[in-house]
Amino acid sequence: MRSSVLFAVLPLLHNFSRYYESRARNRDQNKRESIMNVVERIRQSHDSLTVTEQAAADFILGHLTDALISNSAELSQLSDVSQPTLSRLFRKLGYKNAREFRRDVRRYHQPGAPEVGAPDPASGNFANDLLGRDIKSLNRTYNRISDGQIATLAAHILDARTVAILGLRNNYPMALHLREQLIQSRSNVTMLPQPGQSLAEEIVDLGGQDLAILFGVRRRTSTFATIAQELHRQGVPMIMIGDSTLRHTAQSCDAIFLEADVSVHILTSFTAAFSLVALLADAVATRAQTAGHGEVGRFAGLVELEGEGLGDSGFEELGDGQPAERSGEAEARRTETESAAEGRIERINRGFAQLDELERGALRR
Repeated sequence: MRSSVLFAVLPLLHNFSRYYESRARNRDQNKRESIMNVVERIRQSHDSLTVTEQAAADFILGHLTDALISNSAELSQLSDVSQPTLSRLFRKLGYKNAREFRRDVRRYHQPGAPEVGAPDPASGNFANDLLGRDIKSLNRTYNRISDGQIATLAAHILDARTVAILGLRNNYPMALHLREQLIQSRSNVTMLPQPGQSLAEEIVDLGGQDLAILFGVRRRTSTFATIAQELHRQGVPMIMIGDSTLRHTAQSCDAIFLEADVSVHILTSFTAAFSLVALLADAVATRAQTAGHGEVGRFAGLVELEGEGLGDSGFEELGDGQPAERSGEAEARRTETESAAEGRIERINRGFAQLDELERGALRR
């Protein structure tokens, strides 16, 4: 009896299993269709849109994170089109309202993932395609700033007692480049954290007379927000350079925010962010020269410590025509420089190890 019941039930169980597997496959298929929905709608409708609607659609495709986290007013400001234009765009794409549009974007895109780029087909010329995207990013970035704002920032940078610069992960090269440029115009420009030191030790003495410049383009660790909040608590004025996702953090810390409109194809181009670095450094140097600041060009008269060996005569000439050291002294100096460089590399390695430790601690929290 039990065997007959079991044999009768087994086919039903198998059918139920196939039924639920089929439903699961259908759900996955519907999800995949929904995932491509927002991008495909924009690309399929692109030619039928007006010029301003196309500009908004291009911006959305290249800035899906902005479209996801911004309200209609913010998205209107970012894309340089009016809110009624955005509303018409959403309706032409088949959405009832902005909320339904953002819900579809959320199904497709997660913050931190690569954006999808513009709908225009690639020309096959990588250089021209990249140049075009970067020109658009630079235009959007510079349209948000004014000469008066940059002049004010240059004054803050030049007048601060200490300028502390922070850049983690991909932001480190930009932070380091700004530091190397600023030290040609002023002293007391430091990187956070210093090799072998903790962040707490580096920022504990900063206050209202100092200035912190924080880079937060794209991916940021939780440590970034913690540092910014602590600097704000200590009353340290801040400048933040980053993409639109950093805007809320900057506002919560009363920081001056310079938004870099990053260009994205498959990977992110940081051209606009590096351009802001060059803009700040040049503005500081120009102000320093105009004010007769004694730091400008202070390295110009120094011999390069990494200079090549002496000529056959055993002597080399300095810029002012005075004789330089003899070959034996120069060799000793070169040896000392190489030892200092090795020590610096060791300190940098310790700094990277410390950053890794900080990130692991943030993840554990």
